Amino acid sequence: MNTVKQLHHLNAADRKSACGASLVTTSGCSVLDDMLPGGGWPKGGVVELVVPDDHAEAIDLVMPALRRLSMQGRWIVLVTPPLPSRASVFTDREINANQVLQVNSHPGRSGLWTVESMLRSGDCAAVLAWPGCDTELMDKRLQKAATHGKSLCVLFRYESEATHPSGVDVRLKVEVSEGARAVYRVNSRGDALSGAAL
Repeated sequence: MNTVKQLHHLNAADRKSACGASLVTTSGCSVLDDMLPGGGWPKGGVVELVVPDDHAEAIDLVMPALRRLSMQGRWIVLVTPPLPSRASVFTDREINANQVLQVNSHPGRSGLWTVESMLRSGDCAAVLAWPGCDTELMDKRLQKAATHGKSLCVLFRYESEATHPSGVDVRLKVEVSEGARAVYRVNSRGDALSGAAL
């Protein structure tokens, strides 16, 4: 393989394994990609975005990936999204709205059970959820379901809820102050590993 092809390969939207299977999709932000293991969002993995409160929107971090994934023939699913996030996805002109679903979990069931079912189906390119709870055991179940369905799962959690060790692939913490925003990659206990201003 010549150098030009190698450079093209490294800059591709989807990074591939040696056997050709796509492992990650770029976040669309080189600073964020440098922070993420493998250089992008995991295809077949779970990402947890911890935000200070419901006023700190973080869905724009995954929007470039959602735009690409919506064109690939599988569903983009929002499980019980808050209104601002729902509006961001459904009104974005670059997202194929025909491939976007909103699913409201049954009042008698956990939203995480719904997320697990959607991931395991194999019909979803990405499942985004605002579960309102935090359990390491469920994180591990979601990880297995995401791997099985080859789906990107993004969990948005408020800082007050993310109090237990996490069982997800990638955990990011978003901090907001006076119009500025920083993102930190943190370990399962919440200790910062790396960070960048966005």
